[in-house]
Amino acid sequence: MSFDSPLVRFATTGTLIALYGLVDVLARRSGGEPLRAPARTPRWLAPVIFASILAFYATIRPLGGALLGGGGNVAGIALACVAMALRWISRHGVRAVRQPDVAVRVLLYAALPLAVGVPSGWLTLTLPALVTSVWWCRREDTLLRGVHGEPWEARIRSSAHWLPGLW
Repeated sequence: MSFDSPLVRFATTGTLIALYGLVDVLARRSGGEPLRAPARTPRWLAPVIFASILAFYATIRPLGGALLGGGGNVAGIALACVAMALRWISRHGVRAVRQPDVAVRVLLYAALPLAVGVPSGWLTLTLPALVTSVWWCRREDTLLRGVHGEPWEARIRSSAHWLPGLW
C-alpha cells in the first residue's frame, strides 16, 4: 500500500472513521454505564467535531504521505484498531475509568493523523478533540453529581476520567 497516494490516504481515513463509527454505534446499543445515561452531549459539540474533521481532511492531500517508509502509517492504523477494540471491550463501562468511550475516541483522533502521515493533523484534529473531551468529562461529572449525588461522588472517588493513576 502506497501512502504517498492521496487516494490511499483518504480511503484509509474514511475507512477507519466508518469502522470506528460502526463499533461505537454497536457498543452504545449493547451496553453503557447506567449512571452516565442522563448526561447528554451538547448540540454544539457535533459541529465542532465535524469542522475539526474537515480541517484535518483539508491537510491530507497536501501534507500527507508515507511516514518511516509506511511503517508509521501502519502503526497509526494499528492504533486506530486498538481504539476500536477498546471501545467494544469497554461498552459496559470500566470500573477504574469513568469515560472509557471518550478516552478511546481521543485515541482514535490521535491515530488518524499518524495513519495518513499528517503530523499537523494533531493540531487540526487531535487537539480540538482533546480539549472538547476534557471539557465534556468535567461537565459530565458536574451534571451527574447533580442527578445522582453521593453514588456519583463515590464513582468519582473510585475511578479516573480516562487513565487510572493519571487523569
